[in-house]
Amino acid sequence: MKKYVLPGTIALISIILAACTNVVSTPCPIIPLYKDLENYPAMTTAQRDSMLRADRLPLSVMFGFLGLSDTPDHQTIEKWAHSRVVEAFTPVVDSVFSNLRSTELALGQILNEAERDKLDFPPRQYAAVIWGNPRSIVMSDSCMLIALNHYLGEDFEGYNHLPEYLKSGKTPARLPYDICEALIANRYPYVQTDESTVLSRLLYEGAVTAAKLMLLPYNDVAESMGYTDAQLKWLTDNRQKIWNTLVARNLLYSTSANDIDRLVEAGPNTSILGAEVPPRAGRFIGYSIVVSYMQDNSDKPLSYLLSPEFYNNPSILIESAYE
Repeated sequence: MKKYVLPGTIALISIILAACTNVVSTPCPIIPLYKDLENYPAMTTAQRDSMLRADRLPLSVMFGFLGLSDTPDHQTIEKWAHSRVVEAFTPVVDSVFSNLRSTELALGQILNEAERDKLDFPPRQYAAVIWGNPRSIVMSDSCMLIALNHYLGEDFEGYNHLPEYLKSGKTPARLPYDICEALIANRYPYVQTDESTVLSRLLYEGAVTAAKLMLLPYNDVAESMGYTDAQLKWLTDNRQKIWNTLVARNLLYSTSANDIDRLVEAGPNTSILGAEVPPRAGRFIGYSIVVSYMQDNSDKPLSYLLSPEFYNNPSILIESAYE
């Protein structure tokens, strides 16, 4: 049983995952597809044939996603192996990710905890890739592709053209949280209806954050929500002010997609609440409500928190005793 604790006051939100302490998980293998592709030109014909058979699924997903080929052949792979993307990014990726061990351990932890919590993530192959697409993680029913060149550190010169709020998320520390969120959102996507409100989306975002912290061992609230420590401190110090603004402006029960997006989407700030408010403040408030709800409902499974029955239930706010 996992225990949810609010140390001190609700403004100092944290989850203590008692059941996850000292959990030893089996690493989940991640195919180093980017290395296979880098080495492809130097392979013998037999080695190429073997690689093509072994990596058939992630190769098909990757090249299909990039619009190159759903069934990549030797010529397509050879051309990609000599591309500027591969030549430019592979040495930098090698310097940041000397191996995939830590990522495999984190993924193994996620899948192990998900099984214990009865989250039915389907079996998949996992592969590390490099590409020039802005998406960092792509999933199919049977494969997840993780673009390591999106996690080279915010000081990497190749990110200089990006705004600060995007650069801050391009770190190796963020990678396990992004993998975890992709798995959760793929299996338990937000179900929006014509009656969906700001509150229901905030509850979903809060449930996803709580799930990430339950499935990963790090228990880093700031990293899980994409904040710096300073941003999280600002939000905790000003939680009541943010909540009062949401209530006073009747935003909680707004069905405007624009209102919802401005509260939970990434950006330089949460401008709908004020230029000084850190981004995705709606996710922080949603997480606060979920944690408050779980104090007296710790028996509720993760799958319930991630279901429309939870986040579309108008009585959850009352049951959470959040204010």
